[in-house]
Amino acid sequence: MKVVIFDVDGVIVDVSNSYHYAIKETVKHYTGKDLPISYIREFKFSRGINNDWDVSVELIKHLGFEVPPYEELVNYFESVYDKLKDKEELILKPEFFSELKEAGISLGVVTGRPKRDLSYLFDRFGLWKFFDCIIDDDEVGDPNLRKPHPFPLHLCVEHLDAEGGIYVGDNTADYEMVKFYRKIYGKPMGFIHFNKVFKESLPADFSTESEEELKNYILKNLVQGA
Repeated sequence: MKVVIFDVDGVIVDVSNSYHYAIKETVKHYTGKDLPISYIREFKFSRGINNDWDVSVELIKHLGFEVPPYEELVNYFESVYDKLKDKEELILKPEFFSELKEAGISLGVVTGRPKRDLSYLFDRFGLWKFFDCIIDDDEVGDPNLRKPHPFPLHLCVEHLDAEGGIYVGDNTADYEMVKFYRKIYGKPMGFIHFNKVFKESLPADFSTESEEELKNYILKNLVQGA
């Protein structure tokens, strides 16, 4: 069985007005520096840092300031995010996932979101019913095994009892996770670069900013090509 596994931020939901501004405010809180949001995005994506708590830590270091205790930073970050999370908007609508499910495709999620943030999002938009496996940051546990480490993708594939599949991501960390997965676990895993929100250039089996093109590619390769 082949499956399609999705990233969340930047693929299913637009976080440009939530998580990215939570980074901005967290860094400002601990350094006094009010960084342009464009600088923060460039820093995050160019370095392939998936976890936004870690982006905040690395920016504070980069600016030459002492990093606070990690748990303290996470708590502050999440308090800011909680005020911004309702600004998130779906990129891929429920109808998109429903059509894939109706075609007999198993769907999964591998995300760096903590469970509390993911649960709020999926409750808000009614997304739970579409996915057969969801691996979030809490499921991974060890920070050293976070994306771009391929372990979260491996967990999802094993849970789905899949022989291979396609991962849909939007940034360097997603691409590297798939690359390392192929190398370490030896199973076929295609990479689709869905660049609807951020136009980063990445190696990919297929790249598009169109939901319709994304859907058609998946159906062609996992249903018609089966």
